[in-house]
Amino acid sequence: MMRLITRSIGAKILAALMAIYVVTYVATALVVYSGIRNGLMEAGTGALNQLADLKYERLATRIDALADNLTAWSQLEVMNDLVSGDVDKRVTAALEGLKRLYDLPGDIYAFDTAGTLIASSSPHPLPAVKPPTAPTPGGLRSLPPEWRVEGRAPTFLDKHRDPISGGWTVALAIPILGTFAPDFRLGTLVVTLPWPALETLLYGLDTGTVLLRLGPGVDVLSASPAALARQAGLDSANPPTGANAYIIGRSVTHDGLLRAWQVVVAQDVPTVTRPLRHVALDLVLLGLCLGLPIVISVRWLARRLTAPVSDLTRVVREIADTDRLDIRVPVSSEDELGFLAQSFNRMTETLQRAMAELEGMNQSLEGKVAARTTELEAAIAAQRRLIRDISHEVKSPLARLSMALGLARRVADAHAPLQFDRMEREIATIASLATELLTLAKLEGADSAVAVGPVDLASLIADVIDDALFEVPERAGDVHFNPDGQPAILDGNADLLRRAVENVVRNALFYTSPGVPVAVALERLDHPAGAGTGGLRITVADQGPGVPDDAMDQLFEPFYRVDQARARATGGSGIGLTICKRVMELHRGGIRARHNHPHGLVVEMDLPLGHDADGNPDIQR
Repeated sequence: MMRLITRSIGAKILAALMAIYVVTYVATALVVYSGIRNGLMEAGTGALNQLADLKYERLATRIDALADNLTAWSQLEVMNDLVSGDVDKRVTAALEGLKRLYDLPGDIYAFDTAGTLIASSSPHPLPAVKPPTAPTPGGLRSLPPEWRVEGRAPTFLDKHRDPISGGWTVALAIPILGTFAPDFRLGTLVVTLPWPALETLLYGLDTGTVLLRLGPGVDVLSASPAALARQAGLDSANPPTGANAYIIGRSVTHDGLLRAWQVVVAQDVPTVTRPLRHVALDLVLLGLCLGLPIVISVRWLARRLTAPVSDLTRVVREIADTDRLDIRVPVSSEDELGFLAQSFNRMTETLQRAMAELEGMNQSLEGKVAARTTELEAAIAAQRRLIRDISHEVKSPLARLSMALGLARRVADAHAPLQFDRMEREIATIASLATELLTLAKLEGADSAVAVGPVDLASLIADVIDDALFEVPERAGDVHFNPDGQPAILDGNADLLRRAVENVVRNALFYTSPGVPVAVALERLDHPAGAGTGGLRITVADQGPGVPDDAMDQLFEPFYRVDQARARATGGSGIGLTICKRVMELHRGGIRARHNHPHGLVVEMDLPLGHDADGNPDIQR
């Protein structure tokens, strides 16, 4: 995909505009999605607050109604019979009738001033009544301490164990005053509301409700489901163990009998945000629907904009393939691209005339060369082979230099420095290539005329590394030189050895990215008996992109480059490793390359020490 984009300007324009559209639309969609989600969360919280208030009001209404009824029951005339101990059971009959009339889930109890249970609406038989003068505190027939109240108003007794039935309950208690004397207390009237009945009233058909008691701490009185209080983080005594997220609605606390209670309704976030799935799908479909006409429009626009560039590219490619300079670029506009096409046409006309003149001169020279001697013909043939080999390397920089010169004469002054900088780089490339060609030519003819002397390889390698790092100081931490510590002195040509080592080290640095390690090692080799006194091996290993298998055998051939694009970027000409190979051959050594696992390249240069088997030095002098 990236290869297709980088090969076409139109594809680049299309990709850039589509990237802008995608980024813009995704950002907008995320904002919309986030806004809808926040709206759902706020709406869900508001709905839960209203539901919690409704549940609280339902509980408060039930308790307040029961308190009003209890007040009225305590003022019934039949309650005066508590003084006589309800001998004729009128109070008991009244309590049983009230329970049936109001369909009470709990019971009503009447105690006298001594705390003795006188009457009850409970259908279960109770133990015999003990004398009022001798009540048994804490017994089933005596007033429990938690039910003892003062004052005239009903008192709400929070969740507790029913002292009589043993189940969880809440209760209301009020003093019973005589109708014949308003200040004369006859006893205490208590009505209970079993906790299961209150939970049924609280929950109804809903779940996800928690009843809290507020105070110095927060107590969980009830929850449905039972684990909800812990999962929603409402139970301080039991921290949440799961990762579920909840939104919570709380009832507004009111003054009254239930002022210490608060109803909390919780709902997990995935349930609240479930509609977002449809929103996300709609946003994706909308983006696709909007993207299709945008792609068509941008593609049409890109073709219109890049048509002149495509024509110029086609003509340049045709000229390069056929060497025909009579092909012209069609001029379809008067803008910068049209001016470029006109300039290119004028340049090809100039080149065509120059080529015609060169062709004439070439024919004249060929006539003169034909008259040369056999020795000159052989020299010319060798020269032609060299020119044929390097023509491909010199042609591209010269063509780019010619185009840059033409553009530099026509562009505005503000852009002239850029064109001249480009010309300087191209000239430097040609100069470097010429230097390497000259070196290679000298080495090809240096069969026996090489000056030698003692060479300290360790010092030479260190100097080469320092020189290379001077050009790329940011790679100082990447290069590691590891000599084995033994003497590394041999007879050789220091300049040639320096050039060979420098080519390999620079290749390792320039064809790898910053941060990629490059290891340089120097070690002594032990040869079998009778094969000399041993040798030295220089190893340069990197962890860069490496070399394909099919290119490994051609690395040391002249003008061979593994990656043409990478060679252009680094200025490589494909001659450096050929020079290295020739230097090693002159020193009766060798050079080879292999893969560095898991990736990278290892180049090994072997140099002999001492003399060969015939007693001759191991280097040609």
